[in-house]
Amino acid sequence: MAQSWLALLVALVGVVGTLSAALVTQVRADRVKRLEIDTLRGQHAEDRAHEERMRALELADAHEQRIELRRAEERARLRACYVAFNAAARQYQTTQVNVLHVLRTGADVNDCVMAMEEARTAFRASYAEAQMLLPGPVLDAASVVSRRLNDHYGALKKTLADAPRSPAPPECEQRVQSAWVTLTELRRTMRRDLRVDDAAP
Repeated sequence: MAQSWLALLVALVGVVGTLSAALVTQVRADRVKRLEIDTLRGQHAEDRAHEERMRALELADAHEQRIELRRAEERARLRACYVAFNAAARQYQTTQVNVLHVLRTGADVNDCVMAMEEARTAFRASYAEAQMLLPGPVLDAASVVSRRLNDHYGALKKTLADAPRSPAPPECEQRVQSAWVTLTELRRTMRRDLRVDDAAP
């Protein structure tokens, strides 16, 4: 009977061992599966974070590119304004000098006066645009040019009204010719602002 109990005990230990081995194997398999799932979740989270960082960098780059493009467009528009204003001012000055030359020769001044009036109108339109676009220091220089050219225009008109066919007084000629210095200073200021020249004089 003892042997049958022993055989029964051995059989029982074998069954318990087999069942516990299956249970331990299952527990280990579950643990490994959980580790794999946690690792995958961590990897997905890292991938998502990386994608979000890359997207943020791309958006930041696109934003900077848009800002840079906008700055370039503004700079090009400012440069075009400078060119137009400089050309209009020089043309206005040139027509004033032409009126002086014609007065000196005693020829008919009407064509030159009409050209001066057209140049004055073009200059005023260019100056009106410049007032909206130019930065402070350049606008100050442009204002000096505008005042100087308009003062000279007034002096020429007065000379023409007083004696349309007589030479302009020397002081009127000197004033008109002196505007070239003001125009040169305006051009230097514009070139400095566009960084064509150094800030140094």
